Amino acid sequence: MPRDLSNTFRTEKNKQTNKPINLYTIKEYDGANDLRFAEYDSDVTYQGDVYSKFPLTHENISENTQGEIDHVTVTVSNISRLIQGYLESYDLRGKKVIIRKVWANQLADPNAYTDSIYYIDSYTADENNVVFTLSSKFDVLDLELPARRYSRNYCSWKFKSAECGYAGAETSCDKTLQRCRELSNQIRFGGFPSIPTRRIFVS
Repeated sequence: MPRDLSNTFRTEKNKQTNKPINLYTIKEYDGANDLRFAEYDSDVTYQGDVYSKFPLTHENISENTQGEIDHVTVTVSNISRLIQGYLESYDLRGKKVIIRKVWANQLADPNAYTDSIYYIDSYTADENNVVFTLSSKFDVLDLELPARRYSRNYCSWKFKSAECGYAGAETSCDKTLQRCRELSNQIRFGGFPSIPTRRIFVS
């Protein structure tokens, strides 16, 4: 089912110069509490939750033979040994991880975000970094996540559909942001220009 994105989210994601903030949540790492970190230069408060600034990033998105997202790696600094302490105290394999994308100038808007959901498949640690391998499938429960693909350059909506929202006289669209702008419909563009890669993200 297509995600219902707010108008604020659509506007912010279509700004070529607007870099999103990634917020990371490890759900119930100890069986009850969540860990929250921000890939940002200061702590971030969003929807009443505080995400602590921390040097981390996610990358290396791989696809399987069906073109589906298979694994994502998240690299976290281990210089302070904070994360390693959690690894030594708790087994984090199978824990749910939410990567939430927001914008610094829209933190007051509770709807201006999108979530990508994964599960911790494995992790390795050395003196510099902890590398988590996340899977979009929770193998223990054989649970697959809904597939909504996010492309940087192409719209995922059907032309003139409710999600597209275009009701003019034109009869065709090549699904690019440029074409959407020509039709003065860029606020409904179903792609994600702010994603700094040509890879496809799924949540």
